[in-house]
Amino acid sequence: MASFSKFATTLPSRSLRIRRPAQCTDFFYARPPQPRSFTHKPSLLVVARPILRPQLPFLYPGSARYAYLGRYISTERKQRWKEQFWRYVRINAYLWPAALLLTVLSMGMIHTKLERDYPTPREWSFWSRWGMREAKFTELADNAKINAILTNWAKAGRLYLSVLERLESEKYDGTNLIAEDGARVPAHGFHEEAFDVNAKSEQWRRGYHEALMGAARVAENLVGMCKLKGDERGQKVYPRESIPGPDNPRPKPLPFDKRHGHVTPPSSDQVEDAFPSPDLFYQKILNTAGFDTRQRLDAALAYADWNDFRGNKDVAENTFILAAEIAQRGLPAGSGRVVNVGTGMILKGREDAVTDNVLRVCTAFGVHHARNGDVKKALPVFLSVLRARKNLPASPIAPIATMPKPVVEEHEGLWAYVSALKDWIIERPYPPPPPSGNERPFHTLKEACEEVGLMTYIGEILFATSDSEREKGLSWTRDSVEAAEAIMWVMDEQKERDGRDRCRECLETGLHNWKAMSQQMARLAAKKEEEIQTGKGLFGLGLGTAQQLEKARVEKRRWEEENIQIDLRRQKTLPLLQEPLQPVVGGWLSTRV
Repeated sequence: MASFSKFATTLPSRSLRIRRPAQCTDFFYARPPQPRSFTHKPSLLVVARPILRPQLPFLYPGSARYAYLGRYISTERKQRWKEQFWRYVRINAYLWPAALLLTVLSMGMIHTKLERDYPTPREWSFWSRWGMREAKFTELADNAKINAILTNWAKAGRLYLSVLERLESEKYDGTNLIAEDGARVPAHGFHEEAFDVNAKSEQWRRGYHEALMGAARVAENLVGMCKLKGDERGQKVYPRESIPGPDNPRPKPLPFDKRHGHVTPPSSDQVEDAFPSPDLFYQKILNTAGFDTRQRLDAALAYADWNDFRGNKDVAENTFILAAEIAQRGLPAGSGRVVNVGTGMILKGREDAVTDNVLRVCTAFGVHHARNGDVKKALPVFLSVLRARKNLPASPIAPIATMPKPVVEEHEGLWAYVSALKDWIIERPYPPPPPSGNERPFHTLKEACEEVGLMTYIGEILFATSDSEREKGLSWTRDSVEAAEAIMWVMDEQKERDGRDRCRECLETGLHNWKAMSQQMARLAAKKEEEIQTGKGLFGLGLGTAQQLEKARVEKRRWEEENIQIDLRRQKTLPLLQEPLQPVVGGWLSTRV
């Protein structure tokens, strides 16, 4: 007891703390409240006084600046946010690669379909083939037209020029090209000079020729258009007649644009030609060494037709003479002259030596004469060509066992892409080269359609140039319509498509000319009847009036009945004149690129 009391006396005496009532805490007060002493247990083993830790009341906001965070941040919310974040990461990690893969697959299917429609040389680089397909699609496809009506020539020209730049660049596809002066082709850009392409393959040369001809067609349609200087892409073109300048004080306003409203055209100092001249591309083809006879002849005829359209008669005639010389150079050695290059007429007695190129040149030469009003030169040319076509040998008939079965392919809709999948796996070979045109053609249905066109030309010329030959010209036109109708019915039976469009044009033109000629003959007969009734008979004395009046009435009834027969013939041939309806192509697999 004594020891215990001694130990007890050494302890310091503690004063009893008085419990004070808790003060009301203001949650919006920035200073923390005083600590509650009764919550701290005394330390019996530590001599030093324990450090007081601030004790916060329930839902105490702390600082006013971060008060809202204290209410939302918790362990459960942080865990939930982490889970949501990683869920979004996983979704995007699956979604965007899948979307990219589907986009690549769809573009691959679209360009596989375009490769079937517009083949490109296999030895070209990837982007050269890509640009060539898009250029042809933009120019030729119906569903690539602006508002399904207008061809976007600016885009097509930009694509053709980009393809030509790659083909003529030694860095890409222009290796082994030699310029006219024997120098190597430069590394970049489109070059105006012609090259020697003999070192290239036939496929490369054919694709290069197609690109040049496509650029020439674009140049023809962009004549009179301009673009802003420095605009390499040339996406926006303006007509010259709408550009204000000293030579155009009253410019024509631009059409209203639904998207941009009224567009103010730039001044004449800010614009330049939208595309090079067509002469550049046609002359380049004619001067390029390595193209065959048909390729050079296509360029010459297109260039001559372009000059005819522009009114350059002398240049057009010189180009036709050059085309006739090109066609004659392709004849077998020692065959001699076949065509009079000055007039385009096939020499009499040389009909057995004509080739397809000769027939094409002479027909185009005759059209040139007729277009410029020189019918005295046009009629002998057409008659000589028709005589040569009549002497063509018959088409050889292949045995039925060796005739290939027609392959029916879906060209539109979803099945076109499904059938193109096999081309995606196994690439279809490039089409074989067409005939050079230096061979003698056979008398096929296609050649018969060309004969119908010649008969239509001859009938129109005879009716328009001579009053005494009107009935003969109408007879030629009538025969051309009957021949075209018979040929088209045979084509339908044999499922022949080659030359059908040409025959349809000839039939429609023949029906139109026949109707116009018959109506004019009926008007002349009515006028003659009226003159007889007014007293203008034989020698002006009224002699033989009854006989003349009866003859005029019979002739009038004849032409009126022929007009009725023409209407019946048009109704009969209506299925031949109407083109089959094509399904509307659209959707996410549409070839609109």
